[in-house]
Amino acid sequence: MDYLHVSKLMIVIATLLMDLIYVYLYALYRERFVGIWAITWTILLFRVVIFDSELFNWEEASLGPLYYQTFYIVCTFLFNYGTHLFINQPLTKYWFYGLWLTITLSIAADVSQLPLLYKLIPPTWFATIVLIYAGWIVINVKTRGTGKYIAGWALILWGLLTCSVHFFDSNNEILSWINFACGILRLFIGCGMMLVYFEKTRADLISKEEALRQTNRELNNFCHSVAHDLKGPLLSINQLAEELAGADNFKQDQYPLIQYIKGKSAELVNITEYLLELSRMSQKQLKIETIQLEPLFCDIYADLLALQPGRQVDFKIRKLPKICGDRIMIKLLVRNILSNALKFTRKRELAIIEVDTEEVENNYVISIKDNGAGFDMSESSRLFGIFERLHPSRDFEGHGVGLTICQKILQRHNGKAWLTGKVDEGAVFSFSFPKDMSKQRVWPVLVAPDTIN
Repeated sequence: MDYLHVSKLMIVIATLLMDLIYVYLYALYRERFVGIWAITWTILLFRVVIFDSELFNWEEASLGPLYYQTFYIVCTFLFNYGTHLFINQPLTKYWFYGLWLTITLSIAADVSQLPLLYKLIPPTWFATIVLIYAGWIVINVKTRGTGKYIAGWALILWGLLTCSVHFFDSNNEILSWINFACGILRLFIGCGMMLVYFEKTRADLISKEEALRQTNRELNNFCHSVAHDLKGPLLSINQLAEELAGADNFKQDQYPLIQYIKGKSAELVNITEYLLELSRMSQKQLKIETIQLEPLFCDIYADLLALQPGRQVDFKIRKLPKICGDRIMIKLLVRNILSNALKFTRKRELAIIEVDTEEVENNYVISIKDNGAGFDMSESSRLFGIFERLHPSRDFEGHGVGLTICQKILQRHNGKAWLTGKVDEGAVFSFSFPKDMSKQRVWPVLVAPDTIN
């Protein structure tokens, strides 16, 4: 086997590898431009195997040059289309003009029975322009790393070699070296484009993450502003109702209406307070310190039980770990959890609340179990939604914000929360907490709402 055949074999192997790589990437990520590139490499592989490897003596066949030109033009145009999809830019009309000009000149050369060299000039030059242009685009992609330079310059060199290959058709030694170089360049292009793809994907993710942070900051600021602006008028309504009740011409039969106004305005004030608290939990800078959970649970439980004298509660707490977190936030988290447990066990003669812990990999999992009203697990997806309630207000008071605040607090500490339960059989609120916050990324502001399950 001479050098020419070895170089052609190398081109086949290199093209096959690139085709397999892009098919795999498309199957993995389903990116449209990757699919177009995979089709391009597949067509190029067929062209290399059928025509360049001389399995089909196309130069002597009557329609051989036309088939070769068709493969050449389709492959080039698809590669150009995929490159434009990659940079999120549409193909301009000038590319279509170039395509039709190439097709027209190729057909004219076939009809005129020109020598093979002249028949191949239109698709060859079209491919040269596309490859050089694609290389320039890749080099100027806004990413870090060397991938874009590897792929970009390899495309440009491939374009220049494509332009010159047919001028050395009769010199097997030079042609073998050109084929060898094209095979190497295809490997560089394939590997370089993969690097560019991953670098660009990473840059896009960073950009989207920053946009999400900005959106959440704006949303939190809006929530804080609305809640703050509503609080003043609501307090004024409440005060006005009290003044009306104390007026000289006040009639006793109007008293229920005044009480209704005061009750509803107070309820709205409480909602604004919850919204303000939710906004603060999303934006507050964390002050990390070591917290003993066991005495914290006991102290907060004692405070809450003192507000409900006469309750019969069996409160069991097993040894809880030390954690690192923001003390103010963790206190609010524990208060909300125990407050819910006491609220939903109110109708039990003997309420049972158990706090337990276990270690799961690099996390502590704290569980608070009660024998209260429970809930239907089919509606568990609503539990952490703001203003979502699974029980009617006539049975249990609340505004559906407490669990949302718990969610945000745990999210800020890289924790997760989940609830399980059965109707009339109680519920278990569980949350995980990292053992070592120094090894975790602590979000300076709220970033992603799906870190809590």
